[in-house]
Amino acid sequence: GISSRIAYVANSGSNNVSGYTIATTGALTTIGGSPFSGVTAPSAVTVSANGSFVYVTNHGGANSVSAFTVNSTTGALTPVAGSPFAAGTTPNAVTVSPNGNFLYVTNGSSDNVSMFTIDGATGVLTSPATIAADTSPSGVSIDPNGLFLYVANGGSNNVSAYTITAGTGALTPVSGALGNPFSAGTTPSGIATPGRP
Repeated sequence: GISSRIAYVANSGSNNVSGYTIATTGALTTIGGSPFSGVTAPSAVTVSANGSFVYVTNHGGANSVSAFTVNSTTGALTPVAGSPFAAGTTPNAVTVSPNGNFLYVTNGSSDNVSMFTIDGATGVLTSPATIAADTSPSGVSIDPNGLFLYVANGGSNNVSAYTITAGTGALTPVSGALGNPFSAGTTPSGIATPGRP
C-alpha cells in the first residue's frame, strides 16, 4: 500500500505536517496539499500499523494530539472529527500499539503517559487515561509483540517499563530485579525496540 512509501514530518516552527512519497531511490516527492495544517508546535508524529491514521503531538502549549486519516491513494491527510484531543502537559512523543487499538503519549511536564483507545473505523481517540512515569518523560516505544511499553525519562535519567493489558491497553509497571524505573544515562530522550519506531 501507499502507507509503506510515505514519510510524514512534524514541523514545530511552522505549525504543520509535511508529507512525502518515497521513490525506489529514496528520494522524496511532496504529496499534493502538503504541508497539512491542524497542529500546533508539533513535536512528534506516528502512523498506525495499518497506515490508515497519523497522530501528531502538539507540544507548544496546546497539550493535545491531532489525528488524521490518510488518503489510501495519495497519502494526503484529513483531520478526524473532534481533533485535536486533549493530552497531558507538554506531550513529547507518541506511538500506536501494533494491533492499532491504542495510542500512548509521553507528557514531559505532567510526568505521565496518556493512553487513548483508537476507533479503528474513524481514528477518533477516546477513553483517555493516565499513568505515572518518572521525571520529564520523553521517548516512548512498544515491543513488536505489543506486550510492553517503555518510556525514557529525561529528567530522572531512567526508563519506566510497563505491561500492556490485552484488550484494554491499560499499563501496569513491570517488576524487575533492578527495580523499575531502570537506570539509564544522563537525560535520555528517545527509545526504540527492534521492529518498532
